[in-house]
Amino acid sequence: MCGTEKQRDLAERVHVDLPRITADEMSTTQDTEPPPDPTGGRDVDTEFMLRHM
Repeated sequence: MCGTEKQRDLAERVHVDLPRITADEMSTTQDTEPPPDPTGGRDVDTEFMLRHM
């Protein structure tokens, strides 16, 4: 089989009835808020060392 026969065979076997999606449609935008700080803004490692030295 040459290249064009392979392409034709593939086109006959595979048929998807879905619309094409452009690159602009692949990403979504949503307003988000940053996650809460798990340490509450404190440096727990430094505080532990200062407390227990």
